[in-house]
Amino acid sequence: MLQIKENEILANHSTFKIGGAARYFAVAKNKEEILEVVNFAKGKKLPFFVFGGGSNILFRDEGFDGVAIKLSVVSYQLSDNKIIIGAGTPLAQVIMKSVENGLTGLEWGIGIPGTIGGCVAGNCGAYGHDISESVKKVKTLGREYLRNKCNFSYRESRFKGNDKKEIILKIELKLNKGDKEKSKTEIKNIIENRKGKIPPYPSIGSIFKNPKPLVARKLIEECGLAGMIIGNAKISDLHPNFIVNIGSAKSEDVFALIKICKEKVKEKFKIDLEEEIVVV
Repeated sequence: MLQIKENEILANHSTFKIGGAARYFAVAKNKEEILEVVNFAKGKKLPFFVFGGGSNILFRDEGFDGVAIKLSVVSYQLSDNKIIIGAGTPLAQVIMKSVENGLTGLEWGIGIPGTIGGCVAGNCGAYGHDISESVKKVKTLGREYLRNKCNFSYRESRFKGNDKKEIILKIELKLNKGDKEKSKTEIKNIIENRKGKIPPYPSIGSIFKNPKPLVARKLIEECGLAGMIIGNAKISDLHPNFIVNIGSAKSEDVFALIKICKEKVKEKFKIDLEEEIVVV
């Protein structure tokens, strides 16, 4: 049964552990519950936004004067080399289930937090790959999109952003037949490679897109900004494209560090850094 709560603290639903209260909040587990809470928001004449794992979203300190909908549509159907997944299914679960069924193509994503829905919306990627390579179809609340209609680009899609109201329900992925043991070895190697590179503090991953062919973290580092602290937010020494929460950081602390990074990189390299995170 759908529960709509009042004044739910969004920091509790963010990997950053930052954010004020949502006026209303619900966890929706299926299409019917999503429709119910969307209609609730419309009935109250309030804005709404939908999110998954909260691993790429910066929630503001002042909270959200509307309805926050946490998507928990979890399912996994396999047919040959095709899988259909509920948008709220954790990405790690999708990867491991695929490998266990002898499918390859998603190993690069191990260690990336969040749900498959959020991954598709932000076209997440690593090690020269991104999720759009494997997407065949995306089913939203209103319609179905083939891959070429999803407007995928670097860390973008037609579904990304709290202003987008196309709510992803399910994703159909097409993978390749692979060797289970080889995939497990690759995953093990990636996990090992990630050790010591991901800061051990709450964060929402990379803040900025890489201005290809350059790398954002190196530009920030060359500006001497690694380790800078404002309030309880810090530009990571380990990975300067991460801003981490070292205590009880506020969103305003993070915004201040983002502003400094953009200004200093622009001043030194004449490059405009662009955020890849979503701000709500």
